[in-house]
Amino acid sequence: MLSYMAEGSIDKAVVLPAPSLNRELGEYIYESERILRICRFHKELVPFCCVSPHESEALEIVKAYIDMGARGYGEHKVQLPIDHPFSQETYRLCGERGVPLLMHVDDLHNYRFEEAFSHLASRYAKTVFLMHGPGWWRHISEDTGLEVYPKGPVKPRGLVDKILSDRANVYADISATSGLNALERDLAHAKEFLEKHRFKIVYGTDFPCIDSLGGQFGVDRMHLRFLEGLGLEGKYLRL
Repeated sequence: MLSYMAEGSIDKAVVLPAPSLNRELGEYIYESERILRICRFHKELVPFCCVSPHESEALEIVKAYIDMGARGYGEHKVQLPIDHPFSQETYRLCGERGVPLLMHVDDLHNYRFEEAFSHLASRYAKTVFLMHGPGWWRHISEDTGLEVYPKGPVKPRGLVDKILSDRANVYADISATSGLNALERDLAHAKEFLEKHRFKIVYGTDFPCIDSLGGQFGVDRMHLRFLEGLGLEGKYLRL
């Protein structure tokens, strides 16, 4: 990751842990304690933390991680409804401690997004939500179906656009297949969308996960090449 950052002239990057060692796709995504230790020696890396909802005294552990230097919470990817009591307590804690929460949404994780999230974003207005995942990005279009990665032209004024416009505390992360697919499916809309929400879009890659071509998000520069090819106008913030 550090090599990729140097090659891509990336000054800082957020590192997400997992509640336990994850060896899916041959990756090693470390637990919060190890991420926090590593980031002490690499100031260009920004550590997040997360816990399992089944962990005893989970919220107390989160408080300890924040005291140890965690700058955010996530990836929050739990097989629970998005308005589950555990999740709501986590949102509240993040707002109180001033750390953003990165949330993955799909049909199994943080479900009930369509019905409940806008209300939650309003209820926990002090909490900064960074939203991503297939269940979020398929709503870039107003006429969303049940496809995980929809294709074809985007019908404007989808739920994502409405939430980003209406909720000052909600941001969108374009990482992984879901974010890239949402933008690639309609280039004209992608440019308009990114320029409209230029200060609400977070650049992520999901490195070291495997992309749709068998490479690694980040190293293959798929997201970066796409953004560079749009000819975006105006100024954009950098972390």
